[in-house]
Order: sequence, then C-alpha cells, then structure tokens
Amino acid sequence: MTDKSVKQYMEKLHIESLPSPSYIDHLVTTSTYPPFSAKIMLFHKVDMFAMKIRSFGNSLAVNGRRDIGMLYGRTLINIGLFVDDGANIFIEKGWMESPPKAFDRA
Repeated sequence: MTDKSVKQYMEKLHIESLPSPSYIDHLVTTSTYPPFSAKIMLFHKVDMFAMKIRSFGNSLAVNGRRDIGMLYGRTLINIGLFVDDGANIFIEKGWMESPPKAFDRA
C-alpha cells in the first residue's frame, strides 16, 4: 500500500520535473526471525499509520493543488481501512476492548 502511494507521488514529481526522495530499502534486513512479539509489531504498525492519517490531513489542509489533494484523499481512505483492520485484529485477539457504541434506540 505504501509502495503504491510512494510511486504515485514520485511519478507526479517526475512529470513536473521536481526531485523526489530516494527509497531507504537498504535499511531493511532479510531476517526471517521476528525480533518482537506480534502484538507489539501490530501496535507499532497501527500507531505509525494512525500518525500518517494526521500527517496527510495536515498536508491536505495546506495544499493548494487539487490533483495532489486527490492523491492524498485516496491514500487517506486506504490508510483508514488498514488501521481499522488492525484495530479489529486487536479486538479479536483480546488485546484491546471494543470502543463503546451508541445505544440502539430503534
């Protein structure tokens, strides 16, 4: 998901002859042994993507271009769905309580 978004932004910058940041793939190891528990890894991922929502929201608010705003909006939808899936996994595993819901008045 992130790779797809980064490619879209890099392509947009390239079309407009603007420099784009390089990948930091060289920092990723090939280890197959998880150094941390699944619980802490999932928490970190969900927290990191929740921070991305705030960052994209701030970027969308100060961005004056509709074309880039559209890319931000699409990315926000995907990130929101990902964070929701992560929260559901937390709830299913019993690592987090389900958020309170409105009373059914029907």
